[in-house]
Amino acid sequence: MKILLSDWTALDQVIPIAVKYQVGLEVLEFAIPENLDRVPSLALEIHQKVSTIPLLGLHGPFSELVPASRDPWVRQVARARFQQGFELAQMIGAQHLVLHSGFFPKTYPRDIWIQNSLDFWIDFLADKPAPNFIHLENVYEDDFTTLVELIDRVDQAFEGERLTVCLDIGHVFANSSKTLADWITSLGDRIRYVHLHNNNGILDDHWRLDKGRINVSEVLDLLLMHSPNALWTIETSANDLEPSLLWLQARGYL
Repeated sequence: MKILLSDWTALDQVIPIAVKYQVGLEVLEFAIPENLDRVPSLALEIHQKVSTIPLLGLHGPFSELVPASRDPWVRQVARARFQQGFELAQMIGAQHLVLHSGFFPKTYPRDIWIQNSLDFWIDFLADKPAPNFIHLENVYEDDFTTLVELIDRVDQAFEGERLTVCLDIGHVFANSSKTLADWITSLGDRIRYVHLHNNNGILDDHWRLDKGRINVSEVLDLLLMHSPNALWTIETSANDLEPSLLWLQARGYL
C-alpha cells in the first residue's frame, strides 16, 4: 500500500517524518491563496526540499472555487486557479493533483450541476495527461451519485480514464447521510486517492486516525477490497501524523 502524508503547511516538520517511514508527501502550501502570489520562488524552494521524496502529490487551490457555477467569471477564476495547481504540480515533480469538486448543497438542481461540471472538466482536461493524474475530492456532497455520474461521463467523453476520485473519509462522515461503506462500494475503482483523518461526525476536525467516531480499520479494509488502486494520504495536523503512522503500522497497513 502506498501512503503519503499531508504536510498541513508544516513542510519542514513533515519531511523528516516522511523520510523516516519511507512514505510519500502531499504538498498543501499552494492550497493557501496567499501563497499563489509567491510563485515561482516558493515552488522552486519546495521542489528543492522535496526532491528526495519519491512519491509526491499536490493539493491544488480550492477556496471559493466553483467549477460548476452558472457565472462565467466564477468559472474562469476556478479554471485559472486549477491551471495554476496543475502547473505547480509539474514544477515540484508531483505525480498527483487533488482538486475539489466545488459542490455546495441546495445551490443548483442536480442535472445543472452535473452538466456545468461536465463542460468544465472536459475543457480543462483536454490538454492534460492521462490517466490518473487529477483526483476530484468530495467535500459537502450528501451522496456519491453525482460524482459517479460525473466521473463516468467525463471518461466516456474521452473514451478512457481521465478523472478519478479523491475520497475524503472525514468529509463523508461529517457531511453525508450515506455511510462510508456505501460510498466506497459504490465508487469502487473510481477512487484512486484517499484522504484519511477522523472526526466526531459533526465537524471536519482532521483528527488523528485513532481519535474520533470513524471506524478507520473497517474503512481501510473496504478500500483494499473495492478500491485496491488507491493511494492513502494521512491528512491530519503535523503533530498527529506519526501517531497515525504508528497506528497503521501496528495493524499491518504500513
